[in-house]
Amino acid sequence: MTLEQRVEPLEFKVGFPNENGVRISFGENLTMSSTQRIGSNVSVKIGKENVATIQYSEDLTPELTLEGYNQRAKEHAQNVVVNIIEAARNQAAFNSNVNAALDNAKQNLLFNTRQFQS
Repeated sequence: MTLEQRVEPLEFKVGFPNENGVRISFGENLTMSSTQRIGSNVSVKIGKENVATIQYSEDLTPELTLEGYNQRAKEHAQNVVVNIIEAARNQAAFNSNVNAALDNAKQNLLFNTRQFQS
């Protein structure tokens, strides 16, 4: 059963953010600055089953609010899930096309072999 065929909706649960390292950047005249980063895991659940864990991190800024962080983390995880589903669809379509082409080639080979033998 695929993710989309399940009746239960996806639930995204954002973990509490923790320190997640430092981002170092260089400006004009090679001035260096560092910015503290925070991050957490976002659990993707269907019912009670955890089907994925997606990491999210961002710069720690004075304007940061927990509500804003949670919203951005959830949107990030939703985008990752959408990309995974789209990639799976594309792969399934590709596999279907490859299988159809192989079946067609096999049929042509059998037809041509019968023609040659007659």
